[in-house]
Amino acid sequence: MARIPEHIIEQVREAHDVVDVVGQSVVLKKAGAGYKGLCPFHDEKTPSFTVSPTRQTFKCFGCGKGGNVFTFLTETQGLNFPEAVRLLAERRGIHVPAPTPSDPEQDSRIEGIRRALSFAHRFFVETLQGPDGSEARRYLHERGYDDEAITRFGLGYAPAAWDRLLQAAQRGGVPARALDDAGLVLPKREGQGFYDRFRHRVIFPIADPQGRLVTFAGRTLDPEENAKYLNGPETAVFKKANVLYGMHKARESIRRSGEALLMEGYTDVLMCHLNGFERAVAGMGTAFTERQASLLRRLTDRVVLLYDGDSAGQVAAERALDVLLAQDLEVRVALLPAERDVDEILLEEGPEALDAILADARELFEFKLGLLAGRHDLSTPRGRSKAIEAILGSVAKVKSPIERDQLIRLVAERLGRGPETESVLRSELARLLGEDGLGPRQRPATQRSLTQGPLVEEVPAQEAPVEAPPLTMHERIQQETRALDETTLLAGALFVPSLRDTVFRAVGPEEFTAPDRGRLYNALLARWEQGREIELRGAMAEFQSDTEVIALLAGLPEDPALQERVASCVEHMERTRMESERRRRRDRVLRGPAADETLDPDGSFYGDGPEADTDGPNTQVEAGTEAY
Repeated sequence: MARIPEHIIEQVREAHDVVDVVGQSVVLKKAGAGYKGLCPFHDEKTPSFTVSPTRQTFKCFGCGKGGNVFTFLTETQGLNFPEAVRLLAERRGIHVPAPTPSDPEQDSRIEGIRRALSFAHRFFVETLQGPDGSEARRYLHERGYDDEAITRFGLGYAPAAWDRLLQAAQRGGVPARALDDAGLVLPKREGQGFYDRFRHRVIFPIADPQGRLVTFAGRTLDPEENAKYLNGPETAVFKKANVLYGMHKARESIRRSGEALLMEGYTDVLMCHLNGFERAVAGMGTAFTERQASLLRRLTDRVVLLYDGDSAGQVAAERALDVLLAQDLEVRVALLPAERDVDEILLEEGPEALDAILADARELFEFKLGLLAGRHDLSTPRGRSKAIEAILGSVAKVKSPIERDQLIRLVAERLGRGPETESVLRSELARLLGEDGLGPRQRPATQRSLTQGPLVEEVPAQEAPVEAPPLTMHERIQQETRALDETTLLAGALFVPSLRDTVFRAVGPEEFTAPDRGRLYNALLARWEQGREIELRGAMAEFQSDTEVIALLAGLPEDPALQERVASCVEHMERTRMESERRRRRDRVLRGPAADETLDPDGSFYGDGPEADTDGPNTQVEAGTEAY
């Protein structure tokens, strides 16, 4: 079947914030960590339609509609999935090639890369723990990483020899071509063959936001080596612009604290995590990108930059500011003391010292105005003009008109020379934003009428089906309770890794009473049995064309009490099973045995016991056995 390549779909999804996409059709208001508005899918007076920037989903708790950016367009504009992808891609200038059949060769290549990365990681970890890793272990211990921390972060060591990894991989059945595709080896300059890219370096594994290993970074132990840090090259599974170091480990802390701590170095991030600052992440040693900012935007609306206090650190911080502003993030800047690293401060002075530095973080525009004051002579017209031009470029990226108004007053107060300055600033800002004073992302969102255009195809009238008798109140309560139990179990399996064994052994796919919940359970179970990662984004991608499951995923509960709720659901479902079995046996006793049935002395029928009929087609296998 023809399809749009998965990496293009992911790129388009990453390039759009669900709040922006939905906000073009629905008037949204901030409500806690998310947004609320009147549902576009049904008439209502009190908002029950919610949008979550952290999960990048929408959900109406009135009519049940839910999904992601693609689902919203398919539901509101009558598009199919490929059309929705292409429409959103066009808005961001992303080229979508003509749909092509699945490429088995490319799929095999990516599988080979992941296998090579996994093998290399085991090799690096084992080498660090072996005789060749003594110098690397000593270095890490001196830097504050004990054995527990080394294991926690999966650190390793690449030996100094030219081809130790290459030889080990060949013995392990991993071909040199897969190592090359993964960026782990380099071709020899003369003759054929390869040699190891990482040599005599402490190895840091790097994962994508979903926690999948994508490359490595190495810190040299050779004092003569010019390249202190060496990153793996971009590959079919690794793009620097799409990755933040430590993101998969920092995700939950960022959500809980409502703030991300953006840094420059890998070791700084690890030391922060060891000292309780688990919301720390870092760029990949290159310019901070819009896609990296969007990763943070999905988890929080506040970012603190913690960069070196030297001129290079200030320039790097300044460059990141505008990128973060464009994602509508609240940004503050904390600079380290001159010639001090984060890990040095934590090792020598403890977490309290870093807390004090973060407490002194300056608001973004205060920081930028300070930089400009040191860079330009504000006593001259030319100096003020240069400073105003630079600061207005940042002000123009702010989405809120109210915040822009306050910033104009701040800039006029700091850089102006007279009451006319504010008027000039407003005129220049209006020019930057466009004639109507609104940037391209700020045009008013009008409530879209769903009656515009043929959203629903007319079908010939059919004979009305015979309606089932209405449920009694007791039956409705039972049905709703069962649906809540099943939804809670799915949420536990999706969001809490420690609950998966409990969920998958407590309930089977045939026990789910709704087809969409059954399909999602089967998919999660398959991933669990295959040792594959289970997370929301992957599930969304797998069911991207299944609107029922997408809506189900968008509404799954994710809260601190999920563990207790799952335990309660498992207990309740087991109690329900026992009650159903008792009723079944009672009914059979009341009606009497059939011609081919015989009663046990206790009133049950032969064949009812747990050890009976073990060879028959209706055998019930105990959860957790190999057959299950």
